[in-house]
Amino acid sequence: MKKYSILLLSSAVLFLSSCLKDKAVNDRVYGMDGADEAKLVELPNSDGTHLQTFAFDFEDKVLDVDVVEVRLTSNNLPTSDVTVVLTMANSQTLIDDYNTANGTSYDIMPANLYQLVGAAPLTVVIPAGQRSAFVKLKTNAINYDPSSTYAIGFKLVSISDASFSLSGNFNTLIATFGAKNQYDGRYTVTGSCVDANGLYEGVYPTEVDLATVSGNSVLYYNYEIDYPNYLVANIATGGLANTGIRPVLYFDNATGQLTSLGDANNAARVYTGVSGSYNASSKTIILNWVAGRWNVTETYTYKEPR
Repeated sequence: MKKYSILLLSSAVLFLSSCLKDKAVNDRVYGMDGADEAKLVELPNSDGTHLQTFAFDFEDKVLDVDVVEVRLTSNNLPTSDVTVVLTMANSQTLIDDYNTANGTSYDIMPANLYQLVGAAPLTVVIPAGQRSAFVKLKTNAINYDPSSTYAIGFKLVSISDASFSLSGNFNTLIATFGAKNQYDGRYTVTGSCVDANGLYEGVYPTEVDLATVSGNSVLYYNYEIDYPNYLVANIATGGLANTGIRPVLYFDNATGQLTSLGDANNAARVYTGVSGSYNASSKTIILNWVAGRWNVTETYTYKEPR
């Protein structure tokens, strides 16, 4: 994301400035020389960030989720079942610390949104001859607030096999959960924005996030410039200005047609000439709207999950 000095455009054209390491397993690589010397149980994930993310479709469906892998690092597989005990007692602290360190705003997941599979205390049994097993839970994303990302923090407590130790680096993990509709994602945007006053133009191409608000609506965020509102560029100087507009796009899920536009900053904003559609096969959105002096025609092409 790029950050710029941004001017605020109001109806009066006012301008304001905007804006521990475990022995022999440092690189998350196992089955290597030295792994048996550091027989550990850990909570790994794919990139070693202590964060496992889940994004579910915003639909009424009970999901069985392998939420946390509990893994042994030894080259030799256990000859009998191994029981590992975990806790979620310090979940809020883990989440708060992560939010502070990373600038995120995860909310602890309410207990009524999920059900752990298995009896208390929270245990995972790694079967004989296996290297890992999972903490499992059931959840239904239709009950989520799509504007929130929920989180649960897990921490290792003990292991039944005394020949193993708890990992010092990977003994905690945070799992996050969010609901996404089919329009949610990061898009490359091209098109045009015509200023009736002839002073500004659109900024293209750019990258924009559309974030789920409900089952059929998404909220605009300029990912490339790290700014929530719709921006334009001064034709003469290239300087960026904030229009104050933050679109909310509403679709008909059955047809993919854009039904209306809202504004997260101003519920009374009036749009005219609103039209557009979502093409599920190409993952593109065509969008047209007029608001005051701004006449916008754009194509959003899906790039990746946000």
